[in-house]
Amino acid sequence: MGAVAAPANATEALAMLEAASGFLADLDAASLPVQAQADCLLGMEYVDAVMAAARGPLLAAFDAQDGSVTYGQRTTRTWLVHTARVTKAQAFEHRAVQQLAEQHRPLRQGLRDRAVTTSVALQLAKWTKDIPEEFRVEAEEILITAARAGADLRALAAICAEIR
Repeated sequence: MGAVAAPANATEALAMLEAASGFLADLDAASLPVQAQADCLLGMEYVDAVMAAARGPLLAAFDAQDGSVTYGQRTTRTWLVHTARVTKAQAFEHRAVQQLAEQHRPLRQGLRDRAVTTSVALQLAKWTKDIPEEFRVEAEEILITAARAGADLRALAAICAEIR
């Protein structure tokens, strides 16, 4: 992979992201060898995880500053549905990612580092919510370390059950 210039600001980063996404959307996927298709699919999962790690704190800041009210919406969830035009289910997932960023820092870092996918991080947050708060950070760090080492969801479930 060639070197890519880092964006100078959020606007430039979003423009680069839109250009890259458009390129991939227009790609003739059928003409690619299977390995290239797999690389693209895995790369998009990694990007999705990193985007979730970015989305969580943005939603938290937007929520804390009553950003939704600026747009005539009562809550961030309704803003997501009516302004960002996502489904209620997707808004629910975005809010879960926000809570993950606020309450599960090791899981958010695992997303950022591409150790786990968004769906795995959200599942781990569900599993660890019953662990007493004073032990949760350490438990989540153990789970992310295991994920980095290659543990799949079944192995992570077993580790979490043992921690509980």
